[in-house]
Amino acid sequence: MDASRRPGDELVHPEAQTIDPTPMPRFGWTRVAMALRPLWETHGEVLRVEIAGHGPLVIDVASDSYWWSTPLGDLPIDPEDVRVGREDRDVEAAVDLGPGNELHGLLWHIGLHSFPGELAWWLQRDDRYRLQRWPNFTTLAHTPDHVRMTSLLGYAALTVDELAEQANVAPAEARRLINAFSLMRILRSQTPDITLARPAFDRPVPTAAPVQQRSGLFRRLLDRLAR
Repeated sequence: MDASRRPGDELVHPEAQTIDPTPMPRFGWTRVAMALRPLWETHGEVLRVEIAGHGPLVIDVASDSYWWSTPLGDLPIDPEDVRVGREDRDVEAAVDLGPGNELHGLLWHIGLHSFPGELAWWLQRDDRYRLQRWPNFTTLAHTPDHVRMTSLLGYAALTVDELAEQANVAPAEARRLINAFSLMRILRSQTPDITLARPAFDRPVPTAAPVQQRSGLFRRLLDRLAR
C-alpha cells in the first residue's frame, strides 16, 4: 500500500475527493449531522469527515457502516476543526477494505452532541415522536434518563416538551435524545392537524344558507302589505 495514502482512502475514488478546505470550528458534530441527513436518500455516496487529531472517518449510510481508527469511547464531545465532504462510493474498494463498524453507536454519539440544546433542523417541536424499534443499549453509552425517556417513547407518541415533563428531565436533554434517535432512523413522527390550530381570524367563515324566494299567493300578499 502507498505510504502516502491514509486509512479510508481506499473507499473513495481519488478524483472524487471533495473535502471542504475551510474549517468550521465549534459546530463539529452539528455539521456532520447536517451532512448525513441528505444521504438517507442518496445511496451512491459516502461521507468523509476529517477531524483534527484523528484519522479520516468514512460513513456509508447505505451499508449502515463506518470506518475509523478512533474507538467510540475516544470520540471527542465537541470537535473544533472539522472538514466534511461527500464522495462517490467505490463498491469494490469497500469490499476489499472489509466490513466496517456498526453505524448506530456513532450516530448515537453524533446525535447527542449536535445542535446543542436544540432540535435538529429537520424536526418540528410540535410533532409527536414514537420509537419504531428499541435501540440496543448494550452497545451505547447511556444514562438512566436515556432509558426512561426511551421507555416512554416506546409506549406513546409524545412531543418533546411532553417527553421532558413525563421523564422529569430538562427539555434540552429530551431534544438531544430525539436528535439521536432521528439520526439512527428508529423514530416515527406525527404532525398535528394544523387546521385545528389556526388562529380565530384565519378560520373559514361558514356561509349562510341561501334565502328561498317565495312565490304564488303568499308572495302577492306580502307585496301588497309592503306598499
